[in-house]
Amino acid sequence: MHELELKKDDPSRIAVLLDACPAGSLTASVIRPANNLVQHRCEAGRVENHDAGVRVHFHCADEQVEVCLDMTASEAGLTGKFRASGRGHCMIRLVWTLPEDEDGFAFVPAFMYGNNRGGNSPDATYPQLVDDGEYVPSKPWRADEWLVRADRSSHGTTSVITGSRVYAMGGRDVSIHAGGGVAEKNGIGINAARPRRLTFSLGFMNAPFVYCCLSGRNFVSRPEGCVDLDRAPVESDFFLFCFTHDARHRAAGLLLREAYAFLHDEIGDAGSVADAVPAIAQALVDEAYNPAGVNFDTTIFKNTTRIQEKVDNNFLTGWCGGTMAAYPLLVAGRQLGNEQWLSCARGVLSNIAENAISAQSTLFFENYNSVEKQWNTRGWWYPCLENPGHSGYVNGQACHYLLLAYQLEKDAGIDQPAWRAAANRVLDHVVDTQTAAGGFGYTYSEDDGSILDSDGFSGCWFTPALATLYGITGDNKYLEAATAAMDFYRRHVEAFDASGGPHDIHKSPDEEGILAWINAARIMHEQTGDERFLQDLQTGLDYEFSWKFAYNVVNEVEPLKSLNWCSTGGSVTSVNNSHIHPMGTAVAASILYAVRHTADPYLASRLIDTIRWSLTVYLRDEKHYGWGRRGLINERFCYTDALLVERFDDGSPAATWFCGHCWASASVLEGLAGAVLDAEREDRQTVLGG
Repeated sequence: MHELELKKDDPSRIAVLLDACPAGSLTASVIRPANNLVQHRCEAGRVENHDAGVRVHFHCADEQVEVCLDMTASEAGLTGKFRASGRGHCMIRLVWTLPEDEDGFAFVPAFMYGNNRGGNSPDATYPQLVDDGEYVPSKPWRADEWLVRADRSSHGTTSVITGSRVYAMGGRDVSIHAGGGVAEKNGIGINAARPRRLTFSLGFMNAPFVYCCLSGRNFVSRPEGCVDLDRAPVESDFFLFCFTHDARHRAAGLLLREAYAFLHDEIGDAGSVADAVPAIAQALVDEAYNPAGVNFDTTIFKNTTRIQEKVDNNFLTGWCGGTMAAYPLLVAGRQLGNEQWLSCARGVLSNIAENAISAQSTLFFENYNSVEKQWNTRGWWYPCLENPGHSGYVNGQACHYLLLAYQLEKDAGIDQPAWRAAANRVLDHVVDTQTAAGGFGYTYSEDDGSILDSDGFSGCWFTPALATLYGITGDNKYLEAATAAMDFYRRHVEAFDASGGPHDIHKSPDEEGILAWINAARIMHEQTGDERFLQDLQTGLDYEFSWKFAYNVVNEVEPLKSLNWCSTGGSVTSVNNSHIHPMGTAVAASILYAVRHTADPYLASRLIDTIRWSLTVYLRDEKHYGWGRRGLINERFCYTDALLVERFDDGSPAATWFCGHCWASASVLEGLAGAVLDAEREDRQTVLGG
């Protein structure tokens, strides 16, 4: 355990020392809403060391504000309270300035991964960090410093991971008045140039602006928020972490564990997996299945409060429908003995296996137009592609789910040769085009199936499919291809730089791509018993958990506000799209697998969070979220102020959509049916806790 010390350095600064070595300094300032938000620097006061920890004081005489950090020692540094008292409305900002010679990887979980450069998309407009000399006024999303609400981070954390140290600061998303009641949202910040700065504030500022992926659509968010000290003193849970490490991914994993231990909120009783699975499966069949396409509608407007503006005659092979919805429905049908679900799932899988492969490219078409009766590559994401063609994401996922479905049926004594043959045919082609480094394509040519674009994590979806095909065939060719892919993608995962999974995020850092890696690592460990793949699984889960909330945000917008909706256990989709979606639930069985093979209580707690959260997102009753029938799920839960573009009929903002999404239902169904439902039957506490 390291020793983190705080000592008065000069009249305005508190020195930070790690094991008696310099680790930067802390300063505090008061910012009033008037006078162009000028910062008034506080004087550093006394530092009181006591048996349990340390108490640090700052004083701003001109502004009549007193600040106190009251903290105790923890495994990673110091944890406790950030308090302020005095007069008026203001922000109280604490800045940790790191040593001049320290630089490294900016890490704000669910918001900033390095500089957020992601891939090489020219259309990237999500928040990025750049040095002063790189700033271009016409590209405000590229800034030398970002200040945002603390609830932009899944762990309320801002940090820099250098080559040997972690510097981190954070706390709750809100500050509380003495005696109770929310005072205001808190803020965090991080900069690009040296000296690196970490910021945590009571009250917040959105600078350079409030980012929203739908430019010009967010008219709700506030540029800043101040606490009212005239009403009462305020305080927030707060931490300072500083420790050494030997690898970035282990540093990030430990930081997440420590922040989670300090901030974690539990979710109350949300029901049972046994109740959820049939409700979700039946709604998927009744409301999403479309006989005209022998597939599922991507968006579900039937029996909701919204009217579909136009009929969508397009049906998908994977990602947002098709195989990724049919497979979990097949699992649920097999597990609960429901012939309607089985018949529906088999029809979708067989239609895709028998009809969706292009003779030219030897790859799956991504889309079927039921009016033109034509298979094509024009999924809804097609205009977002820099090098349009076949999708590595959709093709890899289609192979993955077809082979899992084939194995499930085979185990039940039913042969589905077309499913295996289709996936085998595509994977043979993909292995032949695998890059020398081991990667797969983001997009592929419609003419000959060659790789058009290899920049992005999408192609990782071929890896779990190849691992499963090896298990089915015993052919080492597929194991060697999967192993080479693991070696290739591992460097991105261990760098916490998995970007460009889905096609609608302009290759930003994202959460979806890692789900392929998690599945691949688990299946590779199942097939080979090689412990490195179990370690890969844990590293992948650490990255996934960086997107998964450790605490419950204070909801400001309906319907989540009145429902007292819980964010703990929900995963943010990407830095491009700042909303929580249900896709993280899809790997619940892999989390359960890791729990059983490690007996790690932290992983067990994360599993319980994931399952309990998942049980809160489906409509438990008619119009539970203000729309739709029991069992439906929508894709968007706005946990912060970034994506409030939906409106109620009276024009007020809404924190969800008022329609269902096929893939949202399928992701939750995949996570809950099968291994997790079996585990609940064996021991409810394993998946739902006490």
